Amino acid sequence: MVSHHHLGTSFGAPASDWLNVITPVEGRPGRYGATLCVDQNHPFFFDHPLDHVPGMLLVTGLLDLLRDHAVLSRDHRVRLSFEFTSMCELGPGIDLSAELSDERGEWTVLALQEDRPVCAGTVALTEEPRPESPEEQGPAVSPAPIEGGLAHRADPRNVLIGEPTISHDGEREEYVVPLVPPPVGHFLFRHGNEHYGLEEMIEAGRQFATAASHLAHERPRDAVMLWLRLAADLPAAPPRAERLTLRWPTQPPRGNRGTFDLTVSRGTATGQGVPIGSLSYGSRALSPASYQRIRQNGEQE
Repeated sequence: MVSHHHLGTSFGAPASDWLNVITPVEGRPGRYGATLCVDQNHPFFFDHPLDHVPGMLLVTGLLDLLRDHAVLSRDHRVRLSFEFTSMCELGPGIDLSAELSDERGEWTVLALQEDRPVCAGTVALTEEPRPESPEEQGPAVSPAPIEGGLAHRADPRNVLIGEPTISHDGEREEYVVPLVPPPVGHFLFRHGNEHYGLEEMIEAGRQFATAASHLAHERPRDAVMLWLRLAADLPAAPPRAERLTLRWPTQPPRGNRGTFDLTVSRGTATGQGVPIGSLSYGSRALSPASYQRIRQNGEQE
């Protein structure tokens, strides 16, 4: 059972002390519930002031709910689809639930705040064959991270992508970024140093989509990005010895909406690499004034 305490907020803290997100509660067989812990001093989830609970914390809590009950392990392939239906406020409590919806391993997950859905979706799990020994890729040299402001990160230790390279295929551009490993002791290493984690890959994709909103869609630097949906098809724990890159064949914006369908590949940013999965994000870009207006009106869409 995961305890409710949270120890330490420095990046040097042991991985096991980082974030015990959930407190399991009693539930009927095949259904699990929990209460989400929100630590506004956490240096990963709240590395800059926020007036709401970030989507990455909701994602982490729902995945941890499955991990805590030995449903999700690093031997799985994970196909998930989440909708962020309402803004999740900082004050009221957040209840998480996961229920097995079919015998093939699909779970229905939900985050409720005062009986109002704030995130809902599915997580389908299948056994992922263990990969062969990683190919030798030469000495590991971490790429330089992208400017934190483009990824909407204040602390450079939380920036997980490098500078994009851009190629042209006819009239369409493709953006490619390498993943940048977090520093030793970072929250994202809590499941081990030898493998990428689901949250690390999802957050790297979120940062890429955010940066692409500014670079490719020319959103103003002070635009607020509302996360509307997330989909992923990924191995739960690919080996870190194989470097990962994210690729995005550019998709034009539709008004203030953006869609970012990414391919996750192993290999360097200079080659095509070998696809291992995908990430997809839907977002809405708002000016600070528009964001304040919808916050006052309690809107999401």
